[in-house]
Amino acid sequence: MELMFQPLKRYVDFNGRSRRSEYWLWFLFQVIASLVFSILKSVIGNTAELLNFLFSLAILLPTLAVGVRRFHDINRTGWWIVFPLAVLIVALIVFFSVSGGAFINNLKSFSDIGPNPTPDQAMAMMTALAPMWWVFLAWFAASLVTFVFNVMDGTPGPNRFGPDPKGRGGDTSVF
Repeated sequence: MELMFQPLKRYVDFNGRSRRSEYWLWFLFQVIASLVFSILKSVIGNTAELLNFLFSLAILLPTLAVGVRRFHDINRTGWWIVFPLAVLIVALIVFFSVSGGAFINNLKSFSDIGPNPTPDQAMAMMTALAPMWWVFLAWFAASLVTFVFNVMDGTPGPNRFGPDPKGRGGDTSVF
């Protein structure tokens, strides 16, 4: 249980290493908090959304810090944390530069379609949106890479980011 709240104790500490258990217990804490806010939304309404937003802002830095330390544990730079976002931005830039505004024009042509499109209109909308799947697939692949990194065991012994949080000896030289 202590590891679940370790990121709060190391609020903005981007140095060192974090074990898988610390990272995933922090993730579990966020899932539980999200469920609590969902339940609260049905009880107190929009106030719960505001509380959820404030909570998310409050835990943003510890979430980033534990993610960076997790990458450090597998001897990778913490900049890997921005990999999915960078891939998404690049994919969107490439997508919109290749489409040359045709995608936006296609979307504008559907502005007069009501909430119940005909089958032909629905097919035309799906055809227009289909190229956007490449952007999603690029982001998904990048997210999958970072997920795999987050489930990998840490480097045994010390690495260039610090001592092994599991206390394994291994090679005592630091890279």
